Amino acid sequence: MPLTERLTDVDRIRFWKDKIPFRYEYTAGVAGEKFLRGLQEGRIIASRCTRCGRKYVPAKSYCAECFMPITRYGEVGPEGTIAALTESHVRFDGTTAARPRLVAFVTFRGATGGIVHQVSGKDARIGSKVEPRFRAKKGRKGSLLDIEEFRVVRG
Repeated sequence: MPLTERLTDVDRIRFWKDKIPFRYEYTAGVAGEKFLRGLQEGRIIASRCTRCGRKYVPAKSYCAECFMPITRYGEVGPEGTIAALTESHVRFDGTTAARPRLVAFVTFRGATGGIVHQVSGKDARIGSKVEPRFRAKKGRKGSLLDIEEFRVVRG
């Protein structure tokens, strides 16, 4: 019997509405956990490779230079430097913002990497020194949003 003669109504379905109950539970890993707990405590934590000495922000579990596991962590900053800067006219939900906001890539002395975050200060420009303004301690959750913004401290 040809295939077309064996088709049933189920075979003709092109779409259906339903929900698939996915539940994702990911951990931040050892290094990510240390970094996020540091934010919750009002500190920026970097990892440091004991072989080559390279520091990473956010903290990593393995050195990207020499591929060794990293087990040392320490604080950097709080002062950072704006390495890149842009103006965003769109909110996170995709709608147009009433006022644009500045978003910067903030790097820290002696560390590879950095943090992308909102920045304030009319003098904000590449090379400006900034410091994080953390949420009140009781409102912190161990997230990048524990930093409300970076503020320009000097040009």
